[in-house]
Formats: sequence, C-alpha cells, structure tokens
Amino acid sequence: MVEFGDLISAAGEFCLYQKLLVLLLSLPLLLNPFQMVGQVFMVVDVPHYCNTDWIRAVGPNLTEEEQLNLTLPRDADGEYEQCSMYSPVDWDLDSIMAYGLNATEKCSNGWVYPTAQQPSLLTEFDLVCDRKDLSDISQSVYMVGLLVGAMIFGPLSDRIGRRPVLLISILGQSLFGLVIAFLPNFIVYMVFRCIMATAVSGILITTLPLATEWVGVSYRPKAVLITHCFLAAGQLVLAGLSYGIRNWRLLQIAGSAPMFALFFYYWVLPESARWLVTKGKIEEAKKYLKKAASINKRTIPPELLDQVQQWHAL
Repeated sequence: MVEFGDLISAAGEFCLYQKLLVLLLSLPLLLNPFQMVGQVFMVVDVPHYCNTDWIRAVGPNLTEEEQLNLTLPRDADGEYEQCSMYSPVDWDLDSIMAYGLNATEKCSNGWVYPTAQQPSLLTEFDLVCDRKDLSDISQSVYMVGLLVGAMIFGPLSDRIGRRPVLLISILGQSLFGLVIAFLPNFIVYMVFRCIMATAVSGILITTLPLATEWVGVSYRPKAVLITHCFLAAGQLVLAGLSYGIRNWRLLQIAGSAPMFALFFYYWVLPESARWLVTKGKIEEAKKYLKKAASINKRTIPPELLDQVQQWHAL
C-alpha cells in the first residue's frame, strides 16, 4: 500500500519547491521577534523625578535647580528621589526658603524626565515608581495571548487547514501590530497586544507543520533549523533597528508594517497535501502534488496517484 511519504519522495523530498516553501514560511518568523521581545527596547530606564510645578505659583522666577532643591528630597547618594517629593504647602516663597519642607509624599502630579530623548513607553505612559510593574504585567498579558492563540489556532489548523489559519494570523499580526503604534492609553495597549499575541501564536503553530509536511522525513530537521535561523536573525535585526529608531511608535510601525507585504501568500501559499488527504480532499491534494513535482522537474507515476484514492477509502 502506498504511503504519503512515497508521494513526497516521488515529487521530491527537499527540492526547489520545498526550499521555496520553507523560505516563504520563514519570512513571518523574521518579523515575529519585533512583537515578541520588542517591548524590551521600548521601555528604556531613564532618570526621572516628581513634577513639582506647584511651587511656580508662589515662585515663578525660580530656576530649575532652585525648584528641585526646595521640593525634592535627596537619597543617601545625594541624588534627587525619583518617586517622592515634599508635600505642597500654602506658604509664601520666603517661608518655604526660610523653614524648608519636611513632609514627603508620593508623586501626585506626574513625573519629569530631564534627559532629552525620543518618546518611549516608559516616558509616554509613566511606567515608573508605582506604575513600573505595568511593563512586566504587559509581558505577562502578552504570554496569555500566546496561550489563547495556541488553544484556538492549534485545533483550528487541524479543522480548517494550515493555510487559512496562517493567512488569518498574518493579517491579525500586521493589523493589530500597526494599530498598537497609535494607541493613547497603556491599558488599551496591553489589550491589543494580547490580541496580537494570539495571531503570533497562530503563525508559530502553523508554519512548522506546513513546512515539515511538505518535505521528506529525513529533511525535516533541516526545515525546522532554517525556520529557527530566521527567528534568530529577526532578533538581530530588531536589536539593530531599535538602536537606530528610538521613538517607540516608529519602532512598532517598522516591525509591523512589513508584514503587510506577505499578503501575496494568498495566491502562492499551498495547503498541506498530507492534511488534504486526511480530510478526503484527494483531488486538491493531487493538484498540489503535481505542481510540486513539476517545479522539482519530477514526475509522479499515475499509478501512484491512483492509489491515493484507494488508500483514503481504506
């Protein structure tokens, strides 16, 4: 009885068709690191201190250094405290300068970031002091999205096929990844990032099965290795790009917009012939197998193809 591996051997186990397919399936993995670990480069730790503009109401002519000396306590190293300030009072400026301020409280009017730099997630959404844990929470929420995506797209790829799930996931990652760059609120940012993570999970889940189901068994480790190399290369590209693009919104766009270029997959990406056979779609599977053999300059014996119908019937 013919096995599916015999059909792959006849069509070519790892010839031009399979190499092109593995290359196509590796391209989304080149962009995935931008969504998986890109936030690390968007939350840059910078000096900060409490906004104490309240004192400007009684001392509009104070220099910045005088304002800070009057309104911010210092730590053991003599640096300004980053998460506390002296409590505002109703005194006049002369009384404040004469007696000084003693009572402290947490920052109540936001923070100031004295270092001139491009906007980051930390400075734009104030991920400091009591809010610094939001960055880690955001990463945890992203991991929840990966889990949900695995639970949804794993069974779905077995139900409706690898190809449609991969196309849907590419659309989701590109669309939600781009929208994230324009969000004005960090909570909404986390929600959209969680949704996008489900699409990232869908890509990770479907690329490897689709690649390995089209190559011979002995070549599967090579196909997996190639896809993982693209994933590692994407991390290198991310590191270099984040060095040149310091604005987090522009970096998010740069990591998401190229995914739209993969929409041509709709016309060129094949379905897994193995999956088609298991679902009884024999004629469609034969069409893909003949195309693979043609590109590989091979010919599948007609009697071998005829046995596919018998094999499924059994």
